[in-house]
Amino acid sequence: MYSIILVSHSKKITDGIKEMIEEMVGESDNVKISSCGGADDGRLGTNSVAILDCIEASASSDKIYIFADIGSAILSAETAIDLIDDIVIQKKVQLIDSPLVEGAFAAAIQASVGSTEEEILKEIESV
Repeated sequence: MYSIILVSHSKKITDGIKEMIEEMVGESDNVKISSCGGADDGRLGTNSVAILDCIEASASSDKIYIFADIGSAILSAETAIDLIDDIVIQKKVQLIDSPLVEGAFAAAIQASVGSTEEEILKEIESV
């Protein structure tokens, strides 16, 4: 199973991307999408602890891909990765350098059809 964590300053953005991907992927035991956008109070912002919570909730996945949009969303994702105490979980996590929407969509589609990690990463590189 692959987990995809969506990080943006806007919860509306990550919720919308999650909805779009889940609609396209349908029911799949191969991929789990998590929306981790916005600040705790509902305003624009990012939260490293909330991202860490999404990572830890995905601990049973084989790989955990994080897609972030801009600036401090990337920094918050990096901070969340640094906060992981469990080395096993930390080795599963990868912050992907790819456009948020296109990259996450490509990864989810490939994961949903049972592609290998190499195939998924190659598809992400092509977007």
